[in-house]
Amino acid sequence: MKKINNLISIVIVAFHSEKEILKLLDSISNDFKILITDNSLDNNFKKKFEQKYSNVEIIIPEYNLGNGGGVNFALKKVKTKYAMYLDVDTNIDANTLKKLLLIAENQKNWAVLAPNINNYTYKKKCYIKKEDEELFSMNFVEGCALLFNINEIENIGYYDENYFLYYEENDMYFKYIKYNKKILLAKNLYIDHIGNSSTDKKHFDEIELNRNWHLMWSKFYYYKKNYSYFAGLKKTIKNFISAAIKMTIFFLINKKKYYKYKNRFSGLLNSYLNKNSWKRPNIK
Repeated sequence: MKKINNLISIVIVAFHSEKEILKLLDSISNDFKILITDNSLDNNFKKKFEQKYSNVEIIIPEYNLGNGGGVNFALKKVKTKYAMYLDVDTNIDANTLKKLLLIAENQKNWAVLAPNINNYTYKKKCYIKKEDEELFSMNFVEGCALLFNINEIENIGYYDENYFLYYEENDMYFKYIKYNKKILLAKNLYIDHIGNSSTDKKHFDEIELNRNWHLMWSKFYYYKKNYSYFAGLKKTIKNFISAAIKMTIFFLINKKKYYKYKNRFSGLLNSYLNKNSWKRPNIK
């Protein structure tokens, strides 16, 4: 068990998600060092959890860094060879972590290793090739549970913090593959992931508006950055037109849908104008 402690740290990003964090921590063995970036900037949360869990350290940034920035903040403090990032709404057991570590120790030239996800099927375009009976090289893996090779991250780079939500994983994978570093999927190791439930439900509406804004901002930024401005327009212009039409239609008949498409329209417009990803949840 000491060897595992020396090999891996667990990294989590929290944002007003105390109940969800409790469930996740109770599913993880206390043999692992756990670093939690708290984007809600709550010192009471830090005090409460560090008193309850001796293996947990809550680190608080100066401001809400978003998901990728929050992961970076923790990864830069990791002192182990590997770091396992987990979304708050995942569930993983110690045995699965140990098996991932065994795979990691026996592979070369890789940057990210992901477990499979229950009730989720990858599209054919996500696969590059079969490495062996256990592993596939991938163009894309879901970002809810990722084992990072810290040495490769330090050499090639962390998440691009211009993204606040969405597409930060796509961008990182694109970069790693360009440098001939593998993104691996352990097809026979499974975890549970609920999805879109990492923040307290009372904040659901505000979080959803932000998700829609950032989904569109990040989509255009990703294609603009990695391909061209024109490629970004080609990929998103239908989203832009659709958001404009639906925003107009729902203005008088459904305010909830109106604000959803207004945020999509605004996110894309700001991205088209090369403005920063500025929108943040209005939660205190």
